[in-house]
Amino acid sequence: MTVEVEFFSHPKENPGSQLTEHLLKTANCAQALTQSLGLATAGFYAGLLHDLGKLNPFYQVLFSNEPAQREILRPKLQKQYLRAHAFFSSLAAYRLVQLSSLSSKTRMQILLSVCGHHSRLVQFDKTDGFRAQEHFVESLEGTFDNLVTFAGQVNKIDAFKDLNWQNCLGRFKDLPLLESYGSDGQVALDYIDFCSVFSALLQADRGSFYDWSLPEYSIKLNTNVLIRPGPLSDLRRVFQEKVLSDNDFAQSLMVLEAPTGIGKTKIFLDIIEKVSQFTKIRRVFYFSPLLALTDDFEGKLFAENKKVSVGANVSKTSGASIIGQEYLGKVLVYNHTFTGSLSKKRKTAADESVGEESGFFRTKEYFEIESFSKELIITTTQRLLMMLYSNLPSDKIKLLSFKDSLLVVDEVQTIPKFLLPNLIELLKVLAVKYNARILLVSATIPEQLKCLSLLKAPKDVGAQYLAKTTKQIELIQEFNPSEIKINSEKMLFIANTKKKTRHIYECLSKLGNNVLYISTGISKRSRKSLIESFAKPDPVTVVSTQVMEAGVDVSFDRIYREMAPLDNIIQAMGRLNREGNALTVPTLSVFCSGDEYRPYSELEVKISKQIISEVHSSEELYAKLPEYYRQVNSLNMRNRNLASDLESKMSRLEFDEVWDFIKSYVLPVEIGDSVLVPNRSEWDQVKNHFISKNVQSKGVLYRRYADQIAELPKSVEALGLEDKFDSQLMDMGVFLPKKDKIDEVYDSKIGLDKWVDPK
Repeated sequence: MTVEVEFFSHPKENPGSQLTEHLLKTANCAQALTQSLGLATAGFYAGLLHDLGKLNPFYQVLFSNEPAQREILRPKLQKQYLRAHAFFSSLAAYRLVQLSSLSSKTRMQILLSVCGHHSRLVQFDKTDGFRAQEHFVESLEGTFDNLVTFAGQVNKIDAFKDLNWQNCLGRFKDLPLLESYGSDGQVALDYIDFCSVFSALLQADRGSFYDWSLPEYSIKLNTNVLIRPGPLSDLRRVFQEKVLSDNDFAQSLMVLEAPTGIGKTKIFLDIIEKVSQFTKIRRVFYFSPLLALTDDFEGKLFAENKKVSVGANVSKTSGASIIGQEYLGKVLVYNHTFTGSLSKKRKTAADESVGEESGFFRTKEYFEIESFSKELIITTTQRLLMMLYSNLPSDKIKLLSFKDSLLVVDEVQTIPKFLLPNLIELLKVLAVKYNARILLVSATIPEQLKCLSLLKAPKDVGAQYLAKTTKQIELIQEFNPSEIKINSEKMLFIANTKKKTRHIYECLSKLGNNVLYISTGISKRSRKSLIESFAKPDPVTVVSTQVMEAGVDVSFDRIYREMAPLDNIIQAMGRLNREGNALTVPTLSVFCSGDEYRPYSELEVKISKQIISEVHSSEELYAKLPEYYRQVNSLNMRNRNLASDLESKMSRLEFDEVWDFIKSYVLPVEIGDSVLVPNRSEWDQVKNHFISKNVQSKGVLYRRYADQIAELPKSVEALGLEDKFDSQLMDMGVFLPKKDKIDEVYDSKIGLDKWVDPK
């Protein structure tokens, strides 16, 4: 009697490790995830075929042996076979799906998803270099031999029997495969379809080890705690109530325009509450352009009972939280805590993973976090752009979470103008295909958004509010921070780069004692503590990057803002005299720092500088805003060229080129590593939680240690700091300074910005 050969998708002791079982489970899950998108066939076959490459003898020998034996076998196997499987899965999938019932588009959706599920979504003709790798031929031959046996075992199973096995076995080793696929004219739709199949495969594959279900939004919001007493309270209340009463929020893509400081947070939270009452929502997303905004929003959601001063003789009570304690486990705050570092691990390990890693990164909790399987997700606009435009599995796994969800994109004007038309087209597809509702929020509406549905808002009330919070504006052509008189009032300085911020801080620190520094280089809990101290009416001088520009509920008597696009300046102006109780007209001083315009558009900065030189008050500035947007839109040939270039790359479905484009023109030049900065007394506990084999202790890692995160200006490797970090955790992709190196890595005043190049 012939004994049937067992094939494994993962080490044999793992639940569901048999290859056939894993493929069927992944296929059914991917099919369910894509059913409502009209992509169920592509999702099913992508799931069914994604791990056929694990018939590579490297994996079968390793997985079928006992754990203790694997470490002995691994180096021997690596000398004989190529440690990879996605490419071989693609070779089989390409032949198996040559079926008359499948369109060429569906076949390519399957092929590209299978090929990229451990590396990146990419046209298959870009992967041909695989053949040049050592041991490729041995792995190809061994995989083929196992594939012949596997085909004999599964060709009677319904899911497998209709595949083109004759074509696959007859031509499996024929190389190269150079077929590519471009959009058929509906660029945004085609792009989202390909990305959706990829995202569904990733969620189905990664989630196949756990029993999980899609969330259903059930959180109740108590926005009354956001009502602030003071001279502007009635105007805010009337504005907020009118927005809620005059709109039905039935549109799938909406724009909310409201003056800075009038209570946009309360408005969009009330909109969430209202929409959730008449339509089914699975998730709510809050995207903001700044970590300070996500921190501020999180702080408002989970406020503690305390009195906070907001100006002379004025205080507000932060009463009960907006969200009750019973909903804490349904909220995810996602802000590069571990993912920035882990992306490098994924990139290098990619196809190397054999499913043996233990600890938090192999738990259901981690999967649910990485797939955004929570009811309320608080994260950054940068993360939104990564989900849409990146082709990396770590980003694309999250895309499908937009289905049946409500997305709130705060301060939308911060998104580069050339990107907005393309982004809007993608959002329109998501609104229809994903049944998503999208709310774009801003105090200023760029020209590119004028085509969308603008929510009704009481303009007369808004005008009254702006009149009561009027500011004086001046332009400083030559700025010397050493000549500023400080310590007499609450002052805020905002610079465009960390380098300039450090320079201003160092100059002002020589002039007075109460000078504070804030940026993403400061740990989250320290930023929170600093911002709470700013709320006191006492004189203080704060020097900041753009983290203090928007969304931070703190008022200053005077602000110095480096020259920037007009919408950024208006956002900064929102931190000035927020309660309208200043005895004299507060002043915004916009200063120039040479001819540098980075990180902004040169044209936008030049037009803004001209306008600032012509106005003397905030009301005059607001009046100039429409003309500013018209000029930027009509004069910026570079923006039009960039928009056209992006459209071209997307029409060819060149996922690598799309992502490289976004990284080059939209995201920061370099995203620094996220670093855990505990106190020495906390250090042992932090490390033990990460290396512990007790999975139960891992479920709270994100929330527990998010407050300890600060961002380096560059990667640990680029700064040459590897020897200052715990090597065991670095291997896990987590950066924790060695216990005796914390003070060397993190400065008590400027945090990780001590590593900013001052030159």
